[in-house]
Amino acid sequence: MVMGVRRVLSSLARRGYNASPLPLINSIFQDNSDSTRKISRVGGCDQDEAKPEDYGADLTLIDLNQQQTRKCRCRMKVIAAIGMILALVTAYFTVFGTFHGADSPKCHSVYMYPSYAKIDGFDSKFTSLAQKYHLYLYREQGLDTEPMEDNSIQLDGIPVLFIPGNAGSFKQVRSIAAICSELYFASEGEIKNPYRRNLDFFAADFNEDFTAFHGRTMLDQAEYLNDAIRYILSLYGQNYSYEGPIPTSVIILGHSMGGLVARILPTLQNHVPDSIQSIITLSSPHAASPVTFDGDILKIYQQTNDFWSSQFQDRDSFMSKNVSLISITGGILDSTLPADYTAIENIIPLENGFTTFSTGIPDVWTPIDHLAIVWCNQLREVIGRLLLETVNTNSTEKVLPLKERMSISRKLLLSGLEEYASRDFDLADPQHHFKNYEAKDFEGAEVVKLDERFTVSPDNVDVSAKYTKFILPDSDPTAMFYFLTSMSSTSMHFCKEGKFINEKKGSILECVDAEPNLLHIPASSEYTESPGDSGMDGSSEPFKFLELDGRVLSHYDFVLLKSPNLADITNEDFMIAGVTSGINMTISPVTPLEVALYGFEIELNSQFSWHEVSLPNLWESLIAYELDVKMDHTGGNPIFEPFIRQWNHDPGETKWHVNVAQKKTDIFMHNVAPFVPLEETHDKALKLKVFQPPNSNLRLRMKINWKMTLQMLFLRYRLSFLALPISVVSIVMAYQFFWYNKTSNFLNFEDALSLILYKYWISITIFLIALSPIVNSEIVQKLLFTLDPIGFNRPFLLGNIHMHANLYFLGIRNNYMLGLGVFFTLMTIGVLVFISHLSRFLDQIIHKLKKIGLFPSPKVDTSMPESQLLGLTRLSTSLLLILAVVLYIPYQLAAAICLVIQIGTCLRITFISENNRTREYLNLKNYNFCVFLLLTLIVAVDSPIIIVFLHNIAIRWETPFKSHHNFVAVAPMILLVGMNSRLNIPQYSKFDGIIILGLLSYMGFFSLIYGTRNLYWTHHLCNITCAWLLYGMKQIIGQT
Repeated sequence: MVMGVRRVLSSLARRGYNASPLPLINSIFQDNSDSTRKISRVGGCDQDEAKPEDYGADLTLIDLNQQQTRKCRCRMKVIAAIGMILALVTAYFTVFGTFHGADSPKCHSVYMYPSYAKIDGFDSKFTSLAQKYHLYLYREQGLDTEPMEDNSIQLDGIPVLFIPGNAGSFKQVRSIAAICSELYFASEGEIKNPYRRNLDFFAADFNEDFTAFHGRTMLDQAEYLNDAIRYILSLYGQNYSYEGPIPTSVIILGHSMGGLVARILPTLQNHVPDSIQSIITLSSPHAASPVTFDGDILKIYQQTNDFWSSQFQDRDSFMSKNVSLISITGGILDSTLPADYTAIENIIPLENGFTTFSTGIPDVWTPIDHLAIVWCNQLREVIGRLLLETVNTNSTEKVLPLKERMSISRKLLLSGLEEYASRDFDLADPQHHFKNYEAKDFEGAEVVKLDERFTVSPDNVDVSAKYTKFILPDSDPTAMFYFLTSMSSTSMHFCKEGKFINEKKGSILECVDAEPNLLHIPASSEYTESPGDSGMDGSSEPFKFLELDGRVLSHYDFVLLKSPNLADITNEDFMIAGVTSGINMTISPVTPLEVALYGFEIELNSQFSWHEVSLPNLWESLIAYELDVKMDHTGGNPIFEPFIRQWNHDPGETKWHVNVAQKKTDIFMHNVAPFVPLEETHDKALKLKVFQPPNSNLRLRMKINWKMTLQMLFLRYRLSFLALPISVVSIVMAYQFFWYNKTSNFLNFEDALSLILYKYWISITIFLIALSPIVNSEIVQKLLFTLDPIGFNRPFLLGNIHMHANLYFLGIRNNYMLGLGVFFTLMTIGVLVFISHLSRFLDQIIHKLKKIGLFPSPKVDTSMPESQLLGLTRLSTSLLLILAVVLYIPYQLAAAICLVIQIGTCLRITFISENNRTREYLNLKNYNFCVFLLLTLIVAVDSPIIIVFLHNIAIRWETPFKSHHNFVAVAPMILLVGMNSRLNIPQYSKFDGIIILGLLSYMGFFSLIYGTRNLYWTHHLCNITCAWLLYGMKQIIGQT
């Protein structure tokens, strides 16, 4: 690779005047003194020509002519301007973008009367982390049993442990704990579980630790929680007044990173066996780490996922038979981490868990942001109901068996329209739910034939028969029965012909009541603006819907539906039902490119009440769409307004768009996402189920929603906005050192970048476009994994079930987003050039203020001293800083101190007088600026660890980090910035110069390909590069 980089850079030098940087070199060697010839800056319309001999340049480096010089500079300015505009536009939409309709927040406020009892008994005798963390018991005032007068707690319920997330508080438990108390004590009749019992909520106080940033902190929390579980269970064992079996397990409720900590618990040595059987997580990143600033985090993810996968692959393991994990996410409003990261399908089989979105949870139907998910009233009531419905006070585990828990979870948390959800219907198991009815009670029923639609509204309810009979086809797997109504109560039975008793009683029908299986879906009228309007405590009642396929219908002969009484129906009420002989679906092969260029349009007639549109090529979650719905209706006002169910199979997101006629609807999905594992054999299509009223025709037109697409980019690629700048700066530095080794002239950052873009912008563009499909191929991914110096990120997770993740470059899986690499690179160049311009502007301001005497110049030697070694003071300071890393501070903090020193060096060079702006001065200035730029990006990567360290100091937890004390990881940086402060610059022989080019080029390559998912490793690559830069000053050491 080193030789390849050398050949590329050498070819640029051999191109003659077309590639030579001499005019740029000339521009930076301007001197205002009379004895020095003046040269105009590059980029103007007029420029004096300079001969190569003026600066002792190699004769092969021939000056660019005036036109080429102007073109070179202007091209970079144009590219940088475009990139900056794109960056500003993206930032604007990210910060100020709003959501509408199904994506708008509709959470209701909550009220409670909280109290917290600190459990002082859980001290250092039980855990080594008692001084850092604490445990609290939540009590809802007026409902829960309060502590006794001697402050001893009374436990009479089932233990639940709440784990807060990154920088989270133990007080976040209050909303869900309060609703559980209200449901149990004040609304006990609403809970159908005969084995219910009140819940004792414990909450861990982690002093708002930054769990997401630091792997060791995450392990400390998990270790503490295992000790806490052991202690909590012992409290129940010591409570002789406790009624029922003593608990042996604790229900876990985790928010954000707390959900991942919950999964770490069984992997540790101090885990209490069989103490965890039910886990519910809220906005927890299971599929991928949201940040990659710490290698320990990635290692923990790998080990935890490996442990859980192996446990569930063994169908006889305890976890496979007993443990359930439900992952709930708020969807598009979660701006802290991508909702795609909450998927657990690559870890947990459907028998043990699933992922659900709040937009699809019945009676919730609203997206929820990252913090609101613990207090949103609609969701917390569903979670409270789920907890109380799945407990079992008569068992030591205190939860129902796995199969029953999962069935209840699917009923409460899924829309009911998923393919696997029908298994929980009573109608799917008729043998256990059949009841006998006399056939004569249903005499005179009106018969509706196959493919006919039955409609009841205020206009015809008075002429409708009391019962309507729908004949079901025999053994037709494609047959479908559908039912939709706005009425709150209905009577519908699925029946099978029974035995003939006698002429008086007639025949007996075996029927199953369908009422418990009717699904709540959002109402859609001219007054509804979002699905949440008909949700819990909404302004209107939801619709009820049922859809059954041939597998369920095969158990029955017909369906009996009772028509409502005229007195029971309002002007807005309706009822629609029918049996179809096939699935009413349109499959379109339209691609994102076709949608972008021409749009996509489809017309739906009123022959069916619903129509399903499947778009198998629209599965990329990076793209948002806009759907424009037009309706032509005849025969008065429609009985309801058209509405759409948007959904996809994996991870099973459902979103409802109501009242869509004559308006535009945003379509955004969480489907195939960058860096997230994907089961490649699953159906990835975007699907739309369109519900349309009778006597109406709909025309749907779809196009790309560019505004929303840009709005959602930053959330998924925020780590790439660090990785790409590191890559660009590394490549530019390699180019600078190439010319420096050739000519002893160190180009400034903009000049080097402009030359690269001038000659190779077409090649760079083609490379960035082709890179995504290249790294997405299986062969290349295996090669990249083999070359990966870390190995934490495996692209092929479970080959037997085709589980695959694209972890390289931008993680793009299709060919329609190939321009994204160019898009991000343009923004990167724009921002870097802006920083360079800002530096030059500050430099000019300082010099002008010095001239007029308004700037208090520090006392620095403004002459250009000879290069020299570190003085005794600097050497002592460097050694003390290295010792501090060994004993106490993390090496990332030392790197930040290095950045401060480097800033001081840059300022010192700025204060050197104008009369001394020689070649050596400009070399030093340009070299130190690039080191500053690189260190700035590296310290940005290191900053989360620094934040964790400072937070520990703030809470007076003075125990040193158990990690990040490798002084070798920062010693070269410390010594290099010390040498830089003595105004030294590396000098290399021919071979040594090749090595620095190779190191910088490899850092650029690594940051580009691996950087987003391995940001922390860029620090170590930078440190190795600093070591070789320090080696480049060996001549100074030898001379000294």
